[in-house]
Amino acid sequence: MKNVSAIIWDFDGVLVDSEPFHIEAEFETARRFGIPLTMAVAKQYFGLKLEDYFRDVARRYGSDIDVDEMINEHYETLRRYYREVFPLVPYAIDVLGMLKGSFFMAVGTSREKELAMLALERFSLVRFFDTIVFGDEVKRGKPDPEIFLSAASRLGCTPEETVVVEDAESGFKAARDAGMRLIAREGAHNADSDFSMADFVVKDLREIPPLLMKNRDEKAI
Repeated sequence: MKNVSAIIWDFDGVLVDSEPFHIEAEFETARRFGIPLTMAVAKQYFGLKLEDYFRDVARRYGSDIDVDEMINEHYETLRRYYREVFPLVPYAIDVLGMLKGSFFMAVGTSREKELAMLALERFSLVRFFDTIVFGDEVKRGKPDPEIFLSAASRLGCTPEETVVVEDAESGFKAARDAGMRLIAREGAHNADSDFSMADFVVKDLREIPPLLMKNRDEKAI
């Protein structure tokens, strides 16, 4: 990719292989509150802020649900998962190490700071990034581009020289609406997603450094 100075990484589903576990935890919470959540419905909310997700689900399935209680219970489950359960996406540390120093790098995630930091610190990932923008630091979550625009601004880079690595359709739209290029990660959790907005689709993070390095001085995609 020509004239790329910065990479913004989504977190869940891109660096931390959490999505299958997230769905399991969401089903568990939903059952406790009498919500018949299905896989098809859950996938509609990939990449959204947890509060926005649960409030919308509660509206869909019953106005008498105590959403704040549901969110608080789910947070307790997620704290344990981020601290102990979620694994890294294969080769994440190797790839970040390859790219650090050649590009400015940020995380732009819908996940709340308290939760994301549990995994970021557990896997010693903070050292790879120049800045991190969390979901509770912005007014509008994905698919709004605010998270990515804020990250680019902190890096001192323009949208045109920034590429986003994402796995959720809400993040694809956010990246495109921000005016940034997009590398989509395809995995088992999102194989039926629409990847048409992506400049490149990868299944293995090790595909990313060659894409960035090889095309750096070639015609822009």
